[in-house]
Amino acid sequence: MAKAIDIGTSFIVGAQIKDGKEIFTSERDAFFSMAREDFAEEMLDDAGAKYLIRGKEIFVVGEDALKYCMITGNQDAYRRPMSMGVLNPGEEEAIPLIELLIEGIVGKASHPGEVIAATIPAAPLDAPSIDVTFHKIVLERFLKKLGYDVRILNEALAIIYAENPSVTEDHGVTAPFSGVGISFGAGMTNLVVAWRAKKLFEISVARGGDWIDESVSRVRNTPVGKVTHEKERNLDLSSIDPRNTLQLGLEIYYEELIRHVLRVFTEHFKSTQTTFTDPMEVVVAGGTAAVPGFIDLFRRVLDEQGAPIPIRNVRLGSDPLRTVAKGALVAAVSMEKKKLKAEAEAAKIKAEAEAAAKATATSAPTPPPSADELSDMLDVGA
Repeated sequence: MAKAIDIGTSFIVGAQIKDGKEIFTSERDAFFSMAREDFAEEMLDDAGAKYLIRGKEIFVVGEDALKYCMITGNQDAYRRPMSMGVLNPGEEEAIPLIELLIEGIVGKASHPGEVIAATIPAAPLDAPSIDVTFHKIVLERFLKKLGYDVRILNEALAIIYAENPSVTEDHGVTAPFSGVGISFGAGMTNLVVAWRAKKLFEISVARGGDWIDESVSRVRNTPVGKVTHEKERNLDLSSIDPRNTLQLGLEIYYEELIRHVLRVFTEHFKSTQTTFTDPMEVVVAGGTAAVPGFIDLFRRVLDEQGAPIPIRNVRLGSDPLRTVAKGALVAAVSMEKKKLKAEAEAAKIKAEAEAAAKATATSAPTPPPSADELSDMLDVGA
């Protein structure tokens, strides 16, 4: 029955429905490289770790990769198959490693042609060199190899499907699935404006949680892994300790990220012919938006900087890390229902056509006898 997968730079989140309930599975999108030594594979098997062997190296993937990084302190061996929202062009093993992670999340299709909705980012306006097309096709081909009927979905639009923001028009009619969805991911930030579930336009910027971590790492001369750990475990943007220089740096760059996204949104919107008069809801989600205090900071920056369209209210997705996967699942279930309905209608039409052809063949008049048959019947020439 349909599945969904949100393939993010920092986490991969899968979603499906089992026994009438939404089930989510997530894994850190990362790997740790180590030398292939005696008993290493046996030890990893005993620990239940996921890994891939390539020549003389072992690549441990998922959450265990971060654990090995923290235990060994070897920051250079901790890497990611993705960078800035797409497959990492600097990692030779990026494709096989992300395929291993994806298959571990969604497995093979439960039946041939099972629909899966996979999310991808929009091409970033501020980094035209980033190739979204290659990323999309590689992931699409692999999911097809697993037996799926693949449907590609913009990750910010998935937020609209998951949270169903609405607009109340002048004449009092409510337009569902209408609003602004913003996905603050690790590699990119995606924004979409939708009206009645239809995407009007989409943008992305090549900044996200990784940009924050790398910026703080640079100005504080601290390893990126340590900054990420502080952000994920201790950061609360509504209660920053000014004596904690990492938290202070994180707060500064979080604010700058939000300002940058709103600036790009405003500039892009002015270049379009779109006009909105009815105030819209803004729904924010993504792992970078999941830290405590984020939504309050976003509201403050929005009030100061403004937006190119009237805004009614701003809210955080009910489960920021899973919101995109949840919306993709909503789309996948809808797509599979339409597909099954279309297949049933096609089968019905085919059956009716075959029955009609059979009935026509049965009731067809007997063709007239040939000259020889007629001669025999009349005993001509006898």
